[in-house]
Amino acid sequence: MSADTSLELAPDVHLIRRLPDRGGAERIAANALLIRRPGDVLLVDTGAAPDRAGWWRQVEELVDPDDVRWIFVSHEDADHIGNLADAVARCPHATLVATRHIAERLAATGALPPRRCRWLDDGERAVLGAHEVVALRPPAYDAPTTRGLYDVRSKVYWAADCFGLAVPHPVDDVSQLDREVWADGALRFGLLLSPWVTQVDPGRWRRSGARVAALDLHALAGAHGPQVRRRGIDHALDLLTELPDHPAVVPDRAERWDR
Repeated sequence: MSADTSLELAPDVHLIRRLPDRGGAERIAANALLIRRPGDVLLVDTGAAPDRAGWWRQVEELVDPDDVRWIFVSHEDADHIGNLADAVARCPHATLVATRHIAERLAATGALPPRRCRWLDDGERAVLGAHEVVALRPPAYDAPTTRGLYDVRSKVYWAADCFGLAVPHPVDDVSQLDREVWADGALRFGLLLSPWVTQVDPGRWRRSGARVAALDLHALAGAHGPQVRRRGIDHALDLLTELPDHPAVVPDRAERWDR
């Protein structure tokens, strides 16, 4: 149950984990995902820059960077593209999979060289080498460019920031937490991530969650929380449905929400 080692979610699908300890009572992960098929590797997000060496160590324990053929960018927040420029250089055969909107927002940084990009927008299905995927925006997000990614073969959905929560100690699966800790953490994180949810029509909000519920899911994975296995997915979706019914959360200045 180490936060410094990758975790296999399904055959050849690995969560690249980082759970920084900033000295507070709770910790928030900054994960990425790696899907490995023979000679054809897909990276989903590239983690946060402060732990670059640790991130690459986990990746290279699983694959050779020369075998990375695809790098999916869920959105342009720093804790999701922290090692993107480095990955572009170290994975010379990789095509970057993103939306034009992300590319426009990152144009000044040069992080997404257009000649190496392939566009994939919300609701679109694509075959990326050995990977069949569907881009699907998660219900909760903090960047308008956000897209999640569903891997058809493994039935694992990368939800970007959605379904995150702070944890009091490292866990491999959200079911290892007390149910109240899970519920309180998920609701608080969701309201901090997407404060606009309290202004959303409840019917429309439920429909956004239904898009995820309609997937044939083996596991939910995201950047900022433990994985959710099949037996916990209904509960995770129920907690998400509750968000509009709760008052907005104002972060305490003393809290440390470091990623």
